[in-house]
Amino acid sequence: MKLKKLGLIVLIGYCAATAGCVSLPKTYSTRERPIYPKLGSSVMKFYQVIDTLQPVLRWKNIKKEGQTYDVAVWQAPPKAADKSIVGTPLKPNKWGKQIYYVQGISGNYFKLSKPLKPNTCYHWSVRIRTGKHVSKWATFNQAAVSLVGVGYAYHLPYGFITPRE
Repeated sequence: MKLKKLGLIVLIGYCAATAGCVSLPKTYSTRERPIYPKLGSSVMKFYQVIDTLQPVLRWKNIKKEGQTYDVAVWQAPPKAADKSIVGTPLKPNKWGKQIYYVQGISGNYFKLSKPLKPNTCYHWSVRIRTGKHVSKWATFNQAAVSLVGVGYAYHLPYGFITPRE
């Protein structure tokens, strides 16, 4: 198992160093896909730097009448995305320290009420609530192929990096 992880780490390094790495399209666990902040297109740059410390999170609106959204934001632990890339899925309890959790959102957006820390990686996700029943948190997966192999990141929450200030 350690050899497999080492091979994936080498693959990621190789992909970063060469133009021969191709990131395949993302797949999503649910249809609530992020609109803002957008996810990066490559396996090495999932999370983009945004231009505000108080973003308005937006996602594709798919709820039906009688449903609402829950939104949560976690301050990501250091190297969180790296762990997922080498084959350890990031479960919700590993997404970092939860700093926001809001239920009962009727629209497909949520503005953070307090500023976040600058130059910090955050995870966020959304789910649908129907009364007491809730769906799974929305996540995504993505693979990358290069001359030396395949790398795969999976069960990742949406994310972004705040500006330096």
